[in-house]
Amino acid sequence: MTRRSGVWSLRQRLLAWLLAPLVLWSLGSSGLAYLLALHFTTRAYDRSLHASIRDIERQLTVVDGQPAIDLPRAAIQILEWDEEDRVYYRVATASGKHIAGDPTLPAPRFLAPGATRYYEAQFGSATVRVAASLVPLPGAREEVLVAAAESTDARRFIAREILFATLIPEGLLVVLAAIGVWYGVGRGLSPLDRLRLEVGRRSDQDLSPVQAQRVPREVRPLVDAINALLSRLDSALAAHRRFVGNAAHQLRTPLAGLHTQAELALRESDPQAVRRSLEQLHEAAGRAGHLVNQLLSLARLEPGSRRSPQVESLDLTELARDTTARWVPRALARGIDLGFEGAHSQAHVRANRILLEELLGNLIDNAIRYTPDGGEATVRVELNAGTAVLRVEDNGPGIPEDERASVLERFHRGNAALQRSGSGLGLAIVREIAATHDADVRLEVGEAGCGTRVSVAFPLAEA
Repeated sequence: MTRRSGVWSLRQRLLAWLLAPLVLWSLGSSGLAYLLALHFTTRAYDRSLHASIRDIERQLTVVDGQPAIDLPRAAIQILEWDEEDRVYYRVATASGKHIAGDPTLPAPRFLAPGATRYYEAQFGSATVRVAASLVPLPGAREEVLVAAAESTDARRFIAREILFATLIPEGLLVVLAAIGVWYGVGRGLSPLDRLRLEVGRRSDQDLSPVQAQRVPREVRPLVDAINALLSRLDSALAAHRRFVGNAAHQLRTPLAGLHTQAELALRESDPQAVRRSLEQLHEAAGRAGHLVNQLLSLARLEPGSRRSPQVESLDLTELARDTTARWVPRALARGIDLGFEGAHSQAHVRANRILLEELLGNLIDNAIRYTPDGGEATVRVELNAGTAVLRVEDNGPGIPEDERASVLERFHRGNAALQRSGSGLGLAIVREIAATHDADVRLEVGEAGCGTRVSVAFPLAEA
């Protein structure tokens, strides 16, 4: 739950996602409060400036057609006095003739008679807020500009005070929210800590489901996924244990036979007897080698012990023809007529070439092994309703219907097969390879009413 190698903990993520909007909201609301405070403060001070220019307007007079002002010194001191800001004023004609006040106070570029305009200007080194009015006087030749200004320090100071007054409770709110979120998230994540402790206390042999009664609803899909994984792992380990046990049992017998044949050969002094023992030893070694090869093939096909096979688009007819040709010499050695019948068109499937060759090799090996000398075996490839069907048929003793499902299991041999040497793994390997290619395996009686026909239906590859 801590941050390691640049990875944020869940608590830190939640805290960041929850507090970031709150902080942004606090900053935005404080900024808006500052702008509103500045706006209303400006309006209040503008009314004060407006009152000042109205007081000056009341002191305007006309002397010989020229505007003049009679403003006592005491009135000027009252006008310019302010506890916080410096106040300035200016009285001039519309043509720019100075009458009273500060002649350098900036005047507006355009001002309609009788209207009051408010604006900010740079006056010396200070920024001032100016209220200006163009006053028409009866008897005067031109209007009179009356302007009053004050610095903006006081209004900005008030706005800043309001901003600080809002920032303090907003900051306290963020701090309290952070504490509450940190504590609340910790309490909310406590079921995950209990789940971690429960899983951590388990041994590597305990694959029972994780209890999900006290787990939050949002975490239950994760717990369900873990339980499903534990179930699959338990099944895979159970299958692995069964495989290892069966393999050890199956290997024990041929290895013991090899040891016995070797001892007999060492005890014999007659060259002919030694030769017979060596021939038996050679045959037993061949059976043991065949069993080991099949066990290795089955181990590669174990669930969870293999990677997904590399598939390609290949012609099942061509592959079956070439594989059958390689088995012809062995069939001839047994006097068995091994033939091939292919589809008239190409049967393209998505498959792994090596695995399909092994599948077909096991089927042909079973046909040659269990068919009596002088018998027949045929390999066919047919197209049927969007599938490419690979069939291997022989005229041997066949498999009774009640045994057809069980002979696909590992190390299981039918009653007729017990008369021949074998390991009971050939059809199990065929089933596993077919499963990796989404193919279906069927065991049937031959077309002549005898023997065995094994059909493996592969989905055709899309053009």
